Amino acid sequence: MIRDYLATYDFNLPLDDAAVDPELPLIRRRLASLAASEGLNGGYYEAQELAETFLDAAREANAEIEDDASPARQRLRAILARDLDYQRELFEEVCELPLAEAAAHLCWLTGLMKRRVDMARPIAAILGR
Repeated sequence: MIRDYLATYDFNLPLDDAAVDPELPLIRRRLASLAASEGLNGGYYEAQELAETFLDAAREANAEIEDDASPARQRLRAILARDLDYQRELFEEVCELPLAEAAAHLCWLTGLMKRRVDMARPIAAILGR
């Protein structure tokens, strides 16, 4: 019975739940909705990379680093230059927010995506894949 359930487990359940949770801020519901169409690993790593970059940018802002060639700015430009749809969509959702707030929302999404990925290994082990 458990094996049958796990064989049809929907890895998007946490994202789908978050996308419609009225207790969550709209920005988080929108981020969860965007992430639901992404693969397990790629969706996680791309969200994590963007979250870390926004965290670094917030640290630079707190340190009053305004250099256009700062490490965080260069990383963000490099991410956006790759023109990956998912990362660009995530960026567009948070780019108008203060850096620390944007980073917090992206870190929240990264945590949700990590829990999603973490389910893959035990399910595969139980199913013998």
